Amino acid sequence: MATNQWPSLSDLIDDESDRADGPQSDVAPFDPYTASATELLLHGLQIARLGELDVAAELFAKAIVKEPDSADAYEALATVLIPLGKLEFAARAKGKAISLGYNSASSWEMLGDIFVKLGQFEGAVEAFSSALELDPSAPLVQSKLQNAVARRSGGQTAPATVAPLPTVKPAARPDADLFELDFLSTDLIPPAWRRVSLVTISPDGNPHSAGFDDLALGFESGLRSLGVEVERKTNALHASGINLLLGAHLIDSQELADRVPLNTVIVNLEQVAGFDVRSRPIYLSLLRRLAVWDYSVRNIHELRRLTGSPYVRHVSIGYAPELTRDLPPSAQPIDVLFYGSTNPRRQAVLAALGAAGLNVKHLFNVYGDARDRAIADAKVVLNMHFYEDSIHEIVRTSYLLANRKAVVTECGPRTEIDEDIKSAMLSVPYEDLVSSCVALVRDEPRRRELERRAFEVFAKRDQAKILRETIAATVMPSAG
Repeated sequence: MATNQWPSLSDLIDDESDRADGPQSDVAPFDPYTASATELLLHGLQIARLGELDVAAELFAKAIVKEPDSADAYEALATVLIPLGKLEFAARAKGKAISLGYNSASSWEMLGDIFVKLGQFEGAVEAFSSALELDPSAPLVQSKLQNAVARRSGGQTAPATVAPLPTVKPAARPDADLFELDFLSTDLIPPAWRRVSLVTISPDGNPHSAGFDDLALGFESGLRSLGVEVERKTNALHASGINLLLGAHLIDSQELADRVPLNTVIVNLEQVAGFDVRSRPIYLSLLRRLAVWDYSVRNIHELRRLTGSPYVRHVSIGYAPELTRDLPPSAQPIDVLFYGSTNPRRQAVLAALGAAGLNVKHLFNVYGDARDRAIADAKVVLNMHFYEDSIHEIVRTSYLLANRKAVVTECGPRTEIDEDIKSAMLSVPYEDLVSSCVALVRDEPRRRELERRAFEVFAKRDQAKILRETIAATVMPSAG
């Protein structure tokens, strides 16, 4: 099956309830007039995931102006125009995308579907016929063609076709079908996904695999809500169903990596540039061979560039009720809690907080109940980037938001972060972390309001809904 070069709308789109309606912190604004075509595409996809399809369409159109032969931009534009109801323009954009290389059976089928909705059965007949030329074994397309022929022969008339069909059919691009028909699918769970093994790699002597527990719990809850049979496993993959693999970068043997079956999806939580995936050949081999889920659009773009893999998809981190714990009541003797590894940029902030007179607690290699007690005891939890040019650590902060914590998080002009999540915390640049923590520790009413908003915003991110859409957009590699 053909796959896409960019994160698809099936990957990214959330409903309007996912959008933050509160004040946003200041970051460097995105300038569509100076942005490249690629930047416009990526930003448009981020906007689309917030439900702003009309704004995304404008960005895709600007990308086309900057790069008139961009098949990706035409394909993206066509797909957002369909749910907007602008079918004539969608047909034109889809036809252009096909002429530029999106020449696959499902592309022609989607164009035929658009023509049917427009009542243009002559165009539909041509499109479905082209789809069958490319894939003669598609019974659904054969049925659609027969229906279009019957309706055309029945004397129904319609305006002339608005999207000229490509007269010369190009060779299909290897990454054709940017969004595919899964975008319009209402099916919940494909058969292969009705049994999922949530597998964590946990090498002997490495306690940090416990850091995946919160994400695994959220995924397990979301999958069970969709009627999926879920099993939690450690260091053991199943030959049937689907394996969702956490911690694959901890596999330290190429022999073991080569034995990971093709029914496995790598859940990548590492920041590709900072983690330097290129210097980790075992992990890179897995990323090249298997399907991958990643929470970061920036990561996805880099992974696809490094691996050439067409099997990388976006998955958002969302809320499941099981993530909310009954944290023990506390007088909160800790002013600021930070947990995680340190480096000079993190140590500098922690030292400055102590010098400002705050009671600072740092945890490393602490998980479960001990971590939860520390979270309950803290007035403020601090989140800092390990890498200066970074991606927001949503896997870490999601648990805090689900448990109504006031979080101060680093957010610079280059930080990749969703707008709703940014609004759920006190999001400030690195140089303002110390003063922001001091001010928030001393302002209890503000902390309480931030705690309330943290949960309110994050609870709107339905992990089950996110997983359903991500599964629909996921294509698994085949043994052939």
